[in-house]
Amino acid sequence: MFRTNMSTVVAFLSCIELASCSQVKYMPQNEQMSGPAYDVLSRSMPDWRDKITFSLLNDHDTHDHFSVRTENGKVVVAGNSQIALLAGSGWYMKYYGLDQLSSNGAPMPKNPSVVALDKEINKRSSVIYRYALNQNTDGYTSPYWNWRKWEHEIDIYALAGINTMLVERGAEAVISRTLMHFGYSSENVRTDLTMPAHMNWQLMGNMCCFAGPPSTHLLEKRIESAQQILRRLRELGITPVLPGFYGMVPADFKKHFPKAHVINQGRWNDFQRPAWLDPRDPLFPKIAATYYAEQRALFGDTSIYDLELFQEGGTPGDVPIPDAAAEIEKALQAAHPGARWMILGWRNQPAAGILRVVPNDKMFIVDLRQNVIRSADRGRELLGADYLYGGLWEFGGRTTLGGEAYDYGVRLPSLPAKQPALIGTAIFTEAMDHNPYLFDLFSEAAWHNQPIDLRSWTKSFADRRYGAADSHVEAAWQDLLQTVYSTQATYSSDAGENAAPIDSLFNAQPSLDARSAFNGNQKVAGYSFKALQNAFETLLEAPAAFDSSTAYRYDVVDVGHQVLANTARILLPKIKAAYVSKDRMTFERDTKLWYDLMTLQDELLGTEYFFRVGHWLENTKQWADTPEEEKKLNYDARSILTNWGDRSASQAGGLHDYANKDWAGLTNDYYRHRWEIYFKSLDAALISGMPPRKIDWYAAGEEWNRNSAAYDPLPVGNSRTVALKVKDFLNSSRADDLRVSLGNR
Repeated sequence: MFRTNMSTVVAFLSCIELASCSQVKYMPQNEQMSGPAYDVLSRSMPDWRDKITFSLLNDHDTHDHFSVRTENGKVVVAGNSQIALLAGSGWYMKYYGLDQLSSNGAPMPKNPSVVALDKEINKRSSVIYRYALNQNTDGYTSPYWNWRKWEHEIDIYALAGINTMLVERGAEAVISRTLMHFGYSSENVRTDLTMPAHMNWQLMGNMCCFAGPPSTHLLEKRIESAQQILRRLRELGITPVLPGFYGMVPADFKKHFPKAHVINQGRWNDFQRPAWLDPRDPLFPKIAATYYAEQRALFGDTSIYDLELFQEGGTPGDVPIPDAAAEIEKALQAAHPGARWMILGWRNQPAAGILRVVPNDKMFIVDLRQNVIRSADRGRELLGADYLYGGLWEFGGRTTLGGEAYDYGVRLPSLPAKQPALIGTAIFTEAMDHNPYLFDLFSEAAWHNQPIDLRSWTKSFADRRYGAADSHVEAAWQDLLQTVYSTQATYSSDAGENAAPIDSLFNAQPSLDARSAFNGNQKVAGYSFKALQNAFETLLEAPAAFDSSTAYRYDVVDVGHQVLANTARILLPKIKAAYVSKDRMTFERDTKLWYDLMTLQDELLGTEYFFRVGHWLENTKQWADTPEEEKKLNYDARSILTNWGDRSASQAGGLHDYANKDWAGLTNDYYRHRWEIYFKSLDAALISGMPPRKIDWYAAGEEWNRNSAAYDPLPVGNSRTVALKVKDFLNSSRADDLRVSLGNR
């Protein structure tokens, strides 16, 4: 335990309440105490390393807090944890240094200088937990990340004040080692495992066995990687959340243990689910104890365990849910006394039978309902159980712009004072490294206790995002606030994916009636396409110096590709009208325009690393030991983008294109190729007068998935140059039919 002068602590806590710490004298801390925080700066913000001094406090406040002042040309940050120190330094850098660490680009390069503060900054988190990562992130973002990428990502989270994080990588090894204690061979267990991009759905009891088995070497590599991640989290004081045991067993478990009470869990999106062992069965506590012992041996202990009982389906059969929950909780507490049970507040979860059995202060519910439906007291609806406000602004890693800025920035900050069961916030998007605006807004909300002025905050965001103030980019971001970020949680029912920002019809499985790429996604934009195009064109008026900002170049592509994607919603109905009226000349003209728009979008996307499919596929190579394994990993990474799973799950289950993305290479070689097949079939039908031929879309997806052609991750071309080309095209005579004044679409 770190120690400091007690009078300093008392004075600091007093000044937090008084919002003035000018009279507090801080005892210097030795660098070893704050070493992890200094290490983050050295790695990720090296120009600030010698300009910031940390003072680590020791107090009993369960909420992180920090203060920031300037003294003798240095920034002095005091806080009661490593994360509080980093959150404080991050706050100063972004608000006074116009500098910020992001997954999606950096400000213009400059030598930062210390701006003297008129008064000390004091912040105390309104909640205890500031959590990050949806279970699906390990499928849609990070299944093949190496340590270098993880290290950078963790630094971003730390500077944003994240103090709790899910780690699923390596959990399959715990499952394997546990089952081997109960008669399963290594080969039997591996046959039951999915590959990394699909593994997290197995951990939630949704599916098994797809695209595997993984090699023993791959499993060992993932163990080592998880251990490295966990070491860093613990160094920084970030609490890891690990998967717990709730009874998931292989589908053939009954064959091994005929007397065991095993409940068949049916199907999830037409995937066969793993079976569920009745927690009242005598075998359950034995397996649970073995599971937690094996997990401890590999990854150590923690205080929060993810237990997704009946996630998106499943059935308790003849097992009373309260009885099952009691036994699951008993096994958890036996292995980890005092641990919390994490579960999603999603659709009809968690079951009331769980809430009535598990003590309120042992729950850790990541509530996603308030993304779509506001509640005056969500804690009361959850029977008083502790919960986190979950921010879920995208699904499947879809690269679409949008989200509920009002609910995250205006409504969320004041909720903890009104809802005592609200103990944390949770960044719970299904993928990360996209939408830096909402990531910053949501993570900062926990350090406010009053509504944020979104217009003022957005102006400040634009300035620090690029490292300088400019009226054009500030105006563009105000337009973005009024368009793509104007959505609010005012739905009448738990809409789930239907509340997600619109995805691109270019990415849809071809149909003249397509209204979204993933069938369950939002069908209506809710904002003016014309206004978004104006924001894009205003953004392009920034001075040439802004081109040196990788964040600016990223945003030009990000906004530009959304503008292009929106044109598909105007053009497709026109193509349909031409086909239905048998106007082949107009059909050919409009489908040619469709192809040209997709080609232009692919060119724009290709100018930025993060929008190239090569940056996704290149990650698999480092995990393969043989050419055969590389093909298997390549298939795993490709399939989740396209068909998602096997034929039944993809088509009958409707999972195809769930993770559609506007990425160069994917757009041109897969999405455009599908539309070419489709439009050619319609054109042939117009010529012959016969119905169009039926197309096997699953086979089309598998053709791309099984292709081992390499995609270069490196950008080609200049983002602004191609964006100006997009602007000129959309204002040319070729786009006359698209250039209409639109209301909400």
